[in-house]
Amino acid sequence: MKNFKIIFHPIFLAVLLFSAACSTNNSDKSPTIDINFTTNTSTSGLSKASTQNLANSLTFSTGTITLTQIQFEVESDENDSVEVNIEQIVEIDFATGETTPDLSSLELPVGTFVESRVELELLDENDNPSVVIEGTFEDSNGESHPIRFEFNSGETFEVEREGTVTFDSGMNVIAQVTFDPIVWFADVSVGMLEDATKNNAGVIVISETSNSDIFDTVADGLDLATEVEIQL
Repeated sequence: MKNFKIIFHPIFLAVLLFSAACSTNNSDKSPTIDINFTTNTSTSGLSKASTQNLANSLTFSTGTITLTQIQFEVESDENDSVEVNIEQIVEIDFATGETTPDLSSLELPVGTFVESRVELELLDENDNPSVVIEGTFEDSNGESHPIRFEFNSGETFEVEREGTVTFDSGMNVIAQVTFDPIVWFADVSVGMLEDATKNNAGVIVISETSNSDIFDTVADGLDLATEVEIQL
């Protein structure tokens, strides 16, 4: 099982952002955290160097990402840590970012912490893909083709934020994780997708067993952000 440290950059697989709003009426309440998910569905946020192979021809619009564990952890400068751990199946709707079940208003400890992280573990308990994302590929002739990406692995993705953060009573903290599958395809050329085989329904399926050469390239793309350091 790989463990990726995906760090603070908006075009990569995941971004952890924090915002806090103090309650005016319930100052004695424990601080809470809402874990929100958003998705990038086109190449509009990528640099020219990253998109030259795709030529703005790939979009993803629907799908499901299934997690089996979500862990939010904060650590003080005395190396004391507190975890909010969700060990259950969580489905993320790629189109809306909504989760089943809802992941809002989880309680946090009051205190000042110097490091915080979110760890996401994909479901790997059956033969069903943990990531299924569908969209459209437009070839060099302007013709559109349905495309489907399937990923079945118990990968663990870790998103970190370094820097002091204080959780006060009544505060609401938002941890926002952004998935950007276009980045995974950054090294896939238009030609590779034009030469890809289709299933009986005319869909380009990218999986371990279908168009496996493209799948391997996309799977390698999950490592793209591992060398980026936090900038606050």
